[in-house]
Amino acid sequence: MQTVLLFCFFFIAGYQFFLIFSHPQKRKHTLPRIKYKNIEILPNVRIHFRSKTYWFHHWLILSLIAGFITFTEGFLALLVVKAVMMGGIAQGLRYHDRFCFRLPRRKS
Repeated sequence: MQTVLLFCFFFIAGYQFFLIFSHPQKRKHTLPRIKYKNIEILPNVRIHFRSKTYWFHHWLILSLIAGFITFTEGFLALLVVKAVMMGGIAQGLRYHDRFCFRLPRRKS
């Protein structure tokens, strides 16, 4: 029972963390912008190529990491880390554009 409560607490904490840092109207503008040439790391992972922008959503990245860590041991195998990642995945799948990976390129 204690494990379930711990998982639920960190699931909600991960959900709230990603809600604050990935929601367009929240505090996203406080994150630094990290960009090298046509690759943007923060606040979103995007690759600008010709007339298109390829957007790697945080839920997709977290899903890939979660799939990878099922076969590993150590820090990433901790229940807390898994719960935070699952909360981030659940939060990211709430958006209406969750499956939009290729967009027209905007000048920034």
